[in-house]
Amino acid sequence: MPDLLQRSVDDMLAAMEEQFRTRWPNPWWPKGISAYDDCAACVSFYLFGLNSLGNPFYSYVSQIQTWGRNLGVWHPGHAGVQRGDVLAFDWDGDGDPDHTEIVVSVSSGGSIVTSRGTNSNPGDDMRDRTRSAGYILSYIRPPYPGTTSAADGGATLIPQGDEIDMATIEDLRKQADASNAAQTALIKEMLLRESRGRLYYCATPPAGLPQFVIIFWHRTPGQNNILYCNDGEQQARNARDFYSQTYDTVEQAKAAAIGTTQFQTLINLALGTDSAFTNKRATK
Repeated sequence: MPDLLQRSVDDMLAAMEEQFRTRWPNPWWPKGISAYDDCAACVSFYLFGLNSLGNPFYSYVSQIQTWGRNLGVWHPGHAGVQRGDVLAFDWDGDGDPDHTEIVVSVSSGGSIVTSRGTNSNPGDDMRDRTRSAGYILSYIRPPYPGTTSAADGGATLIPQGDEIDMATIEDLRKQADASNAAQTALIKEMLLRESRGRLYYCATPPAGLPQFVIIFWHRTPGQNNILYCNDGEQQARNARDFYSQTYDTVEQAKAAAIGTTQFQTLINLALGTDSAFTNKRATK
């Protein structure tokens, strides 16, 4: 069982912040095997570093939670979650851990947490995300060396983050009392400026393309701005219902179905490879 790195919670979170917006390759998964959970590799790196082979000690969410169980610092649910805790999220409610991040702060009522980590394979989006505590399946409280701040129980208000993710309308209603008026306004402002992708559907897509894709038009063409829903309709539904990656429903996308040729043109446009639809100047 690996040992924790000898640094405080604040030092660890500061080291993670230094990697905000890091593009591939990243330090936590240098060899990048996409079959593994990049979020777990990221958390493992900042807790333990890399093993003698240059790989993360743990590459699955369940492995990190098992480490916590074996150490006696694992807790079910989200009651008492605080800064520095390692969270396990369950998006679909089936009891299995789907994602992991480390707590940065907790709302005054405890219903919303801001956590830090990455959320893709390979990871290139290290940042803070504000999520509903209702998605937390369990958490572990690592015995960080020389630090008492991770166990003093003091809840803090959500800081200025870069997005609101997974916060439900019910969570917002819970924050609507007068004492949390400023926090509620901040959350609503973040929700309004959250950028999500558009869901597109083609019944007979070109060879090699799935029927559903999500295109993030606000991102740089060709740089992880297309999510290919290779697992079909269910993945497209999960992208909206669980991951909030699009406002479009599957039904809306199907109602606006795109033909085969148009679908390919759309993909080319998103990738920035179709010169007929880009605003770039032609090469002289």
